[in-house]
Amino acid sequence: MKRHIEKTSLDAYNVISLELSERQNEVYEIIKEFGPISNAGISRKLGIPINSITPRVYELREIGIVVRNGTAKDQYTQMTVILWNVPTKLRK
Repeated sequence: MKRHIEKTSLDAYNVISLELSERQNEVYEIIKEFGPISNAGISRKLGIPINSITPRVYELREIGIVVRNGTAKDQYTQMTVILWNVPTKLRK
């Protein structure tokens, strides 16, 4: 089945991918693929320290391409964590 992608969505994605740093783009792609996901989950997926993830998530939130998507208990720490996701309008 062929999917139709609206030109506005494609334009938004192209602008986003051009303006993000390499690390921001890595974090964005993990959230897009696996969201809702926590900072710790992103850290585990990328194999990099959480203190490298948290600021990137904040930056992505500030530009509006990542949003809070509830909370959950982390499977490893049992702490309540915030889950992040890409807004529906930016998903392809």
